[in-house]
Amino acid sequence: MDAIPAVLFMIVLFAGPLGWRLWVDHTRAEADAIAADIRAAVNHRLRGESFLAVQVVPRGLMRVGRIVLSTPSGYTWLVEQVAGDVAQRIPAGYELVVPAPTRALSRSQPAPPLARAA
Repeated sequence: MDAIPAVLFMIVLFAGPLGWRLWVDHTRAEADAIAADIRAAVNHRLRGESFLAVQVVPRGLMRVGRIVLSTPSGYTWLVEQVAGDVAQRIPAGYELVVPAPTRALSRSQPAPPLARAA
């Protein structure tokens, strides 16, 4: 009778991490499928590959998943062009994130000279 709690404890020690990994693998596979669908829609809309990067962060137990669209400076028009197609493909439990465009470096002003080390 004393062995039953010990056996149940050993089963929980083995099954707990195994169940956790199965759940994590399932959410990552779901995120990969969403990313593939969105990339296909973006490539179809833009008629080929582009500088638009799609990153999907899987959802967790207490947080929503994220679909991040990012581009280099000066290519924000790509996000504007595909935003409608991407918004139609966002499943429940995910949010669309578009980072603010970074300010492009100005080449009109030369860099200040560096002080000599010695």
